[in-house]
This record gives sequence, structure tokens and C-alpha cells, in this order.
Amino acid sequence: MIKLLTVALQSWICLVKLKERKLVYDIEDEIDRLAADGSPAAKLRIERLSRRLKAERERPLRSSNDHVN
Repeated sequence: MIKLLTVALQSWICLVKLKERKLVYDIEDEIDRLAADGSPAAKLRIERLSRRLKAERERPLRSSNDHVN
């Protein structure tokens, strides 16, 4: 039973990491599309997305001591 729970939790962790990685890739793809546009609005959006991307990359993963409320 413990092994099954361990595997399930490891799978959940992998899913969360995959979703985080997809978010980063989606942000990068949008930046690329906007860079091709070159308009002032696109440049502003790129700046905002760049800050969000930096925050996502710097955000630490939750440790096992963190509690979810």
C-alpha cells in the first residue's frame, strides 16, 4: 500500500512539473510571436511576459515541509 501511494505521489509531482514547464514554454512561444510583430503594444507585452517568465524560473519548488492550505 505504501509503495502504491509513493508511486502515485511521484506521478503527481511529475505532472505538476510538466505543467510548470509547459507554462514556461507557452510564455516563451508568445514572446517569440510578439517579437515578430514589433509594435509598441507587443513590446510592452514582451516586457510583462519577460517579468512573468523570470518569476516562474526563479520560483522554488515547494519543499516537503510546505503546507497547502
